[in-house]
Amino acid sequence: MRQAGPDSNPHALAVWALLAFVGLCGWPGCKAPATPDPGAVVIATAYGDALTVADLLAEVPPGLTARDSAGWADRVIADWHQRRTLVHLAETELPEMELDFEREVAKYRETLYLHAYEDRYLRDHLDTTISVAELQAFLDEQPDLFRLGEPLYRARWMVVPDEAPFPRDIRGLQKQLASQDPEELSSLASRCSDAGLPFDLDAERWWTWEELGALVPLDPRKAARQQSSRRVTKIDWPADTAAGRPLDQRALLLVTDRLGTGSVSPVERVADRITELLLHRRRNRTLADMRQQAVQAAWAEDALTKAAPEGTPDPNSASNDIP
Repeated sequence: MRQAGPDSNPHALAVWALLAFVGLCGWPGCKAPATPDPGAVVIATAYGDALTVADLLAEVPPGLTARDSAGWADRVIADWHQRRTLVHLAETELPEMELDFEREVAKYRETLYLHAYEDRYLRDHLDTTISVAELQAFLDEQPDLFRLGEPLYRARWMVVPDEAPFPRDIRGLQKQLASQDPEELSSLASRCSDAGLPFDLDAERWWTWEELGALVPLDPRKAARQQSSRRVTKIDWPADTAAGRPLDQRALLLVTDRLGTGSVSPVERVADRITELLLHRRRNRTLADMRQQAVQAAWAEDALTKAAPEGTPDPNSASNDIP
């Protein structure tokens, strides 16, 4: 069986490469029985501080090769020397009053603890499920946050393949497209599916005119008429090579609903934004409840005290009892 060497382990490879860099191992032919403790190998010093191989290994970037390790270590050591030199200058030359960072360090440490604990608490306790009813309730509560900047449309449509003529029974198709009979619409949907025609007969989704135009050939010169028509529009848009449309395009379109600019957006169009706002609100409430419960528990455990203002009667004192 082949004996495992530094090449068999990326971490070991990095250790041996860095040791070779400081001349403690004859890489690649190092004969040492075991790799020295990286924490005990000093690779640089500055004003009494030491940088060890272990310190370097803690910052080794992913995918570092043995060939690249020396150059990378040189850069890290140069940066460390610079930082330690400037820190030494600050420690020796700044006035004493400007060197008191204990309060700032303590506050920063507290912030790190709080942030880490609250993140963990939210991962364990925050309910991220948002129902459609909650989305709609928030929309009803804050409608002015979700006013439309442009009109929206619901529509039924079917598209004829490029260059293909309309079917001979085009009037029957128009009648079916406008029908309120589920069986008529189901029959039309089956026909479109069998013929491989793009279509949407449900008219449940709201579109901007531009979004709808990505699916249906909408002639911008006739947009106003198509948007306002109460009947099935027969779209017959001849090819225009100069405009970048090399083929004739045909479709049937029925706009079933419209929402004008300034109207409240349909909930499905703003669901992601409302979800974000609701989760932010729920997050704040969850943390507020946790903080309150934590403080109440600390008082119950006698872990907290508070000095009463001078002259305030002690509510636990017998002398304050009413006879």
